[in-house]
Amino acid sequence: ESAAQTFLLMVATVEAACEACGPKAQHPPLPGRVCAASCSPGPPALVPLSLIEQGDCDAALDVAFFWPQRLDAHKLASSLSQALAVFPCCAGRFIRRSVFVEQAGGVPVKESRICILCNNAGCSFNHRSFDSKAPPVVGPITGLFDRALGTVVKGGAGEGGPLLRVNVLDFQDGQVLALSFSHGLSDVTGIGIFLQSWSRLHCGEDPGSKSFDARLILEGQVKNGFPKLESEYMALHRQELGNRALAQKAAAAAAERPGVASFLLPWKELDSLAETYSKNLRGRRLIFDSDTLDHAEVAYAIVMEAVGKAISASVWLDYREIFGYDRLLGHVRGVADIELPADHLAAAAVLRKKLRVARESTDFWCWKAQHNVQPTAEIIFTSWLQAADLNVCGFGAVTPLGAGLGGGFWQRWATSPEARVRAGAGGAIGGNGRGCTSLVVLLPHSDGVQVQALLPPAAMTRLCARYTCGVFYPCEP
Repeated sequence: ESAAQTFLLMVATVEAACEACGPKAQHPPLPGRVCAASCSPGPPALVPLSLIEQGDCDAALDVAFFWPQRLDAHKLASSLSQALAVFPCCAGRFIRRSVFVEQAGGVPVKESRICILCNNAGCSFNHRSFDSKAPPVVGPITGLFDRALGTVVKGGAGEGGPLLRVNVLDFQDGQVLALSFSHGLSDVTGIGIFLQSWSRLHCGEDPGSKSFDARLILEGQVKNGFPKLESEYMALHRQELGNRALAQKAAAAAAERPGVASFLLPWKELDSLAETYSKNLRGRRLIFDSDTLDHAEVAYAIVMEAVGKAISASVWLDYREIFGYDRLLGHVRGVADIELPADHLAAAAVLRKKLRVARESTDFWCWKAQHNVQPTAEIIFTSWLQAADLNVCGFGAVTPLGAGLGGGFWQRWATSPEARVRAGAGGAIGGNGRGCTSLVVLLPHSDGVQVQALLPPAAMTRLCARYTCGVFYPCEP
């Protein structure tokens, strides 16, 4: 009997060991498409797009976030489903409909416009693993995105593909969340608002109020307002199209091939340069004694030093918040035009002083919208440091290492004159003589600020002599 009991004990021990070492219960396969966890009752809402969004529905914007460790992909899919209920446009589809649009004088007119049908068709969601290290955070990224193309059906009949597409990619040294979205759905600021709510839901927190989707309300306020006029407005609006001298510049640059120089400005260097530059400008009475250049202005000054000449510039600014629509998911981009001197520090002072009006005044944007002239800019500046703020999209993990920009963005900018005209670049100055205006984009990084700058060869060479740059050449059409 004692031997039998010993045998049964050995069998039980072996079975327990086998159970412990055996296969664990597996999660069900991840869906290829995620829909909202809940929908509003009644027929699907129809969200007409603004005029600026109409032209960018065929453009995809690709942004990636890098983590040093992995988030749970199943939990990400579950919290994404909850976030889509707060942002129903992200799960919708483009469709063309006749809608009433308020024209000047408050008279509604019926127009055919692309709209978002909030039918909860879902967004694309994929999870993959790679037996390799993640690509670098700094520099244009290729090959990681399920690009949000084919969102508009040709001829206007039927629905296109998902407006938002998410790839969760596991690597040996971390994870990448690669987002591709139609520019007609949103800009980077709007997607940043969406990411913040998604991150909060992932952590079991309140996501904030539902997205504001009445885009035509903001468009109507900007186009049909009665702005109070200020003399400073003219300094932020270039009225003339390209002239003969500008055309000659373009012809002289026809053989040049612009490239994207990417480099990281560390926090310590940024802070030191901000103090040094600001002290110099205060001594020259070019800024107020209480002013200190911010990180974006320092980065722009460094690029201007590489450019090395006086230049016509434009700056992309987001005005949704000053109109009171900080939860608007959409594409809101205003263009402020300025003339920058060759002195890079003086250029930073011009950016600081003249853009203050545009950042604070709703009247300026109403006035600007009523003076519809396509400007000619030689360089455009835009900062996504706040729009893609790493501190608000941690998903309960450590702060992401940084945000990266897809190479498709630069490909479209370098090869599509129509895209540049819609973006406020206007005429035919640029690195390759076909209107390829230089463009500088600032992206957040945990160690500083990432600069990506499409520049003509001479300026790019000077920039790369000062910083260790990666260089990316957008493909020719």
